[in-house]
Amino acid sequence: MEESRYKELLKESISNQWSRFAYFRNLCKRKNLVMTDLLMAIDNEEYYRIPAVMATAFKRSRGLIGELNDLSREGRFQVSSSTSGDPSYIFTSREEMDKILDNYRLTFGIEGVSRAIGFAPSCTILNGLSKKSGCMGRHGVARMKLALDAAKKHYRELKFTLDINMFRTIIAGICGGKAVLEKRQINDIVSMISDAEKENEKISLGSVVLLFSPYLNQMKEGQFSLGSNGYFPFSGGGYNGSKGAIRGDKISKPDMVKKIAAVFGMDKSHLSTNIKDIYAFTESSATHEGFWSENLQDYLFQAWHESKVYIVDPETEEPLRTGTGLIKVITPYADGNPSAANVSVLQLDSATIRECQLNYSVTLFSNIARVAGASAEGCAYKAEEIARA
Repeated sequence: MEESRYKELLKESISNQWSRFAYFRNLCKRKNLVMTDLLMAIDNEEYYRIPAVMATAFKRSRGLIGELNDLSREGRFQVSSSTSGDPSYIFTSREEMDKILDNYRLTFGIEGVSRAIGFAPSCTILNGLSKKSGCMGRHGVARMKLALDAAKKHYRELKFTLDINMFRTIIAGICGGKAVLEKRQINDIVSMISDAEKENEKISLGSVVLLFSPYLNQMKEGQFSLGSNGYFPFSGGGYNGSKGAIRGDKISKPDMVKKIAAVFGMDKSHLSTNIKDIYAFTESSATHEGFWSENLQDYLFQAWHESKVYIVDPETEEPLRTGTGLIKVITPYADGNPSAANVSVLQLDSATIRECQLNYSVTLFSNIARVAGASAEGCAYKAEEIARA
């Protein structure tokens, strides 16, 4: 996005957010900022001066859904695909929902790839979760479902590794039981990959790390010779093995990438083009891509082309040019008319700066990690206090 267009959309988005959300105005008041200060910051490309709402403020447990979302427009709640029982709720207009789908199409779409295996819950499961996630009389949609809906448009054949066993679920329902989940067997996965290899077709093995790792651990070195035909887009984090209710051993990124290369017959030259992670979160439409870096032994992320990324000091929220801090993302709405107070968001994820401009805008970053003992205190004001100001 050209800088002039970014400024135009951001001014419109921030102006609308200011007028519609007392929460945001209270946040600005704490920093002694008024609307003219924000517009001047945009003119001067000092975007980091725009206060950010903590991502945790959108959590259901905060009780701030009515403070942070404007239901006056048509739309749906995006709901984080959280297994912790404390998802985020972001009311999203139709225009912004289309933008999110477009962003995911860009990140999951791989030229020449027509088949894929999703090491993830099926759309059937996510459709069910979406139906249950409605709030305040509005429909909800799981964020992961949006990603999979976008991915489906690219692939002639897309299979999932976790689905609902319809027959056993119907029987269970008659007896008052719950849905019965069914995992694909390793032999099915091996067969699908082998078919792609025999036909010399490109294949995407897109995944949630915690669902991909158990299958990878059952495979042997040299089992396939996909070479540059194998693509591995990851999303959703989970390397620490403790995301939500899912439990497992900590997953070493370098060890996992080494095994992928060994199992699927990939040269080192393929790793920085065919293995990537996507850093996206419900509170923002941005989908940052990170490709594997052998030098860093981690993913090197590039700031999303329609966003500004800052790495800020955890205590002061001042932007940094070097080192490690919290991730702040500023993304204008597609139509400049936000349905939630999420134009500027501060995550409780840390990252290390790898490339930064003189105006503090970070273009490359790595080593994304959840802050230990993260809370809404410390770097940002308590969410409830801002609402009461």
